[in-house]
Amino acid sequence: HTATCSSAKTGLKAMAVVSVSRMNMAPMGGRTRSAGRCAWLFIGVAVLLSLAREHSQAFAAGPVGTLFSQTRNVGLVAKQAGDMLSSMKNPVRTVSDTIATFYKEYPQPPVLPMYRSFLVDFMTNTHLTIVDARFKYDAVFALGAVTYYNGLMGSYDKLTGGIGASEKIFNAFCKALDMDPAQVTADAEAVRAYAKATPPGTILTHMEGTPAAPDKRIADAFSGIGSSLYGTSFSIGLFTVMEGCGVDVNKENVEEWTKALKVTSSKATGDLDTYKQNKNKLRMAEEMIREIEIREKKKLAERLETKAKALAAKAAEKVAAAAAM
Repeated sequence: HTATCSSAKTGLKAMAVVSVSRMNMAPMGGRTRSAGRCAWLFIGVAVLLSLAREHSQAFAAGPVGTLFSQTRNVGLVAKQAGDMLSSMKNPVRTVSDTIATFYKEYPQPPVLPMYRSFLVDFMTNTHLTIVDARFKYDAVFALGAVTYYNGLMGSYDKLTGGIGASEKIFNAFCKALDMDPAQVTADAEAVRAYAKATPPGTILTHMEGTPAAPDKRIADAFSGIGSSLYGTSFSIGLFTVMEGCGVDVNKENVEEWTKALKVTSSKATGDLDTYKQNKNKLRMAEEMIREIEIREKKKLAERLETKAKALAAKAAEKVAAAAAM
């Protein structure tokens, strides 16, 4: 770069000398001096352009130019990668996706506020379980989900005065979680019927796999729970099986049954406390609903009685008026 600048300066001086000598040899008219100056400027601009071109080439070939080129290439690659990532769709559904699908499946009438928060919480927890790669759907999970939902929404139709609203909400709930409502219901009923018809000792041997349960859905559930992601719905399904066959659902029995399923007992016993608390809350809620129904019926009876008395009084007035005529 230094050599290039030096040669350019030398050339510029030489051209200037030639130009000046020519100007001295020529007559000293105004036009001649002006033409000489223009020639000198033209030569200077040409040399400067040549210098700039050589300078840019030297810069591009040097370490700074190479670094600049590499940085520009890195920026281009980063931009292309960003465009590619933005165009890719996340294969894992988010909680907001699930909730949005639920409201799409059940747009109207809106879920009652006192049920909505519990339902969304249940949906969120179930979603987080299902999207985990370790999760495996089975019939015991289905029984737990159905049992929890029925306990949560059991009195919903009474409050709304409609028929089938709870079932429609359940269907939307399952579809939002990419589950088939009919399959979930059928699997849950199969396990429930099995629990009622099978002695506890036999169920424990089926859980241990010696022998396996006669229904393949139940046998697959018992053998796969230990290797699957164990969630709250599995615990509730297990508690429902225990209740169905007449076993008291307490900590000692839960530990025995989870041992047969090769499941960590601490998770199930922790869910047991929550399960009992929720059952008490639901029982209190149902009692409150019954009290509300009784009060509403009394108020309705009082209104009807008041209305009947008013009609009777008007009728008596008309009879009295007719008699007076």
